[in-house]
Amino acid sequence: MRKKTVMAIPEGNVITLQNVYKTYEQGVSALNGVSLDIKQGEFVFIVGETGSGKSTLIKLLLRELTATEGDVNVLGYDLGTIRRGRIPKFRRNLGIVFQDFRLLKDRNVYENVAFAQRIVLEPAANIRRNVSEVLAMVGLADKYKMKTSQLSGGEQQRVALARALVNRPLILLADEPTGNLDPEKSWEIMQLLEKVNEGGTTVIVVTHNQEIVDRMNKRVITMKMGSILSDVDMGGYEVED
Repeated sequence: MRKKTVMAIPEGNVITLQNVYKTYEQGVSALNGVSLDIKQGEFVFIVGETGSGKSTLIKLLLRELTATEGDVNVLGYDLGTIRRGRIPKFRRNLGIVFQDFRLLKDRNVYENVAFAQRIVLEPAANIRRNVSEVLAMVGLADKYKMKTSQLSGGEQQRVALARALVNRPLILLADEPTGNLDPEKSWEIMQLLEKVNEGGTTVIVVTHNQEIVDRMNKRVITMKMGSILSDVDMGGYEVED
């Protein structure tokens, strides 16, 4: 039975977790009393070795999972009590970028990005304008007709980023966005994420890339065994795999 607590959300927060536990059916404890506040416009890295709870945390923020105990509030939505029918509306406020891109391989660049707009029933004229703008932003305006299979890994990740941004999300979640890229392409993607953040979007990046974390000098939350080990503004990568 989920334990209900009194949720107090500090002003300016877009994410608040209070004493969150997550235990899977097999009895595996993934999160152990996590409390966390993220303010609008922050850029946050979440780091930690495999099994530290990073993926579970992201799934809670997406409402793919619910907490066993504690409270998760994202953009004013209580994700423990939100009705199932309201989850799609909630998720429209989020952009998501994955390590494996998750593109539609049978469609071209334009259609991959436009797909996100069609899901939210955006008018056709707006789709054309919005897709063109976001492809220009990620440097793919001249490749909109190409199939994604014809693109390099870095270009495919740019398409995935464009798709995540086209609906103008308030929060961008990036789960190992540079995991399949070489150092040069990885840095290009991180520069794009920083540009997105400078436009006011809250950016949360899960990563194992020590060089990028140390170089960017952002807020770093380090997780270990389901708990937050440290939370440092302008921090670095301190995890030993």
